Amino acid sequence: MFGMTKKQFLKKSKNCLKDTGIQLLLIREIFSKESTGKLDFDNAYHKLDKIRKNMENIFFKFEGLKPPSKCKSLQREILNTLIILQEVIVVNSEYIMLSKDGFTEESQEKFKKSIDDLENFRNKFRELSQKIDLYLRR
Repeated sequence: MFGMTKKQFLKKSKNCLKDTGIQLLLIREIFSKESTGKLDFDNAYHKLDKIRKNMENIFFKFEGLKPPSKCKSLQREILNTLIILQEVIVVNSEYIMLSKDGFTEESQEKFKKSIDDLENFRNKFRELSQKIDLYLRR
């Protein structure tokens, strides 16, 4: 059986980033509520858990692709970026649990780390989106 063409892989990559972008919007909504103090801890934790499961599905679906050899580095770059977002979700879940249990100083450190990591993800995500768009226009 033949593998994917470069164009097929780029289209699947674009879809992966689109699906990830939807999850990113949901995460940012939760972060926004956290920073304003209008957060229901249980509800936010369940939403983050659902987002985490969605991200796992996106990750494993993309990881299972068989791109052409010249696209392997792009696949690894996308997978590494998805891992960063998964780590953001985990750190923010820890923040929620610590806040719920009253550990304010530790929870604020987790919240700051999740915000910083999310910004790192957003920068890498933007670069990848632009790179894939550029490759698809060629």
